[in-house]
Amino acid sequence: MGRAFVEQIEHFAPHVFQALEGEGLYRSHSHESDELTLILDGEGSYMTQGHNILVARGDLILIPANLFHGFVCLKAWKGISVHFFKHEVPSYCQYLVGNAFQQNPDHILVSRLSGWQLDKAELALRQLEEEWSRREHGELSYDLMRNAFESLLLSYHVNASEAMKASRIEQGSDNQIIQEALKVIHASYQTALKISDLAARYFLSESIFRKKFTEMVGISPKQYIISLRLNEAKRLLQQTLKPIEWISSEVGFTSSSRFHELFVKHFGKTPLEWRKREETSSN
Repeated sequence: MGRAFVEQIEHFAPHVFQALEGEGLYRSHSHESDELTLILDGEGSYMTQGHNILVARGDLILIPANLFHGFVCLKAWKGISVHFFKHEVPSYCQYLVGNAFQQNPDHILVSRLSGWQLDKAELALRQLEEEWSRREHGELSYDLMRNAFESLLLSYHVNASEAMKASRIEQGSDNQIIQEALKVIHASYQTALKISDLAARYFLSESIFRKKFTEMVGISPKQYIISLRLNEAKRLLQQTLKPIEWISSEVGFTSSSRFHELFVKHFGKTPLEWRKREETSSN
């Protein structure tokens, strides 16, 4: 399983940069991974070109990959940062990250937590770190990491600032309908999800829903669900030691032969061949 979808977990050093340090005041950098940071104490500031955000205890921060940004500690702070690759995270987490960055893809995003919500987020981070740092990963390590990371992202969305919520497209527009449908698909792709049921949620006929979805996403809803299941299976093959037949069932295929057929069609290898290739390349 390796380190699964997390590249690095870091703790803040509890110090304050002094102004006399000059150019060292802001620590500017960028990284290929996405970042999720929780401020546990103190105060600071994050900045990008033309964008400056004051942060304090309880702020849950999302920073997109390759965004050049800086930070400065204003009052001795503590926090935990998780670096991850959004295309390698589990399916629903992938949707939650993408949805957060959809409206502001080149900005640092902040959600403000307090009380038990902050305690819950910190606990999820500790659990994520505990599983990630194990020398030997147990059978359920991947699932524990997935649950902890999903909890963090859900905390971000539930507590996102009103300003960010206000920037979302009006409820009822075609784009909003498809975005809501994508959320449902990512949350329940592994079930017997019917396109007709999705369409009925938004009071649309199945044919009109298919047309709107295909125009906006580029492929049909059925193709999207199949692609999502296969990509999730590929991640599980790489990041876990779970049996192939079990993975086939977990991602939503009722027929293992159909799973093998589609996997070979999309990736040019059988699931077993793909797993062996990944094991060889990581050694």
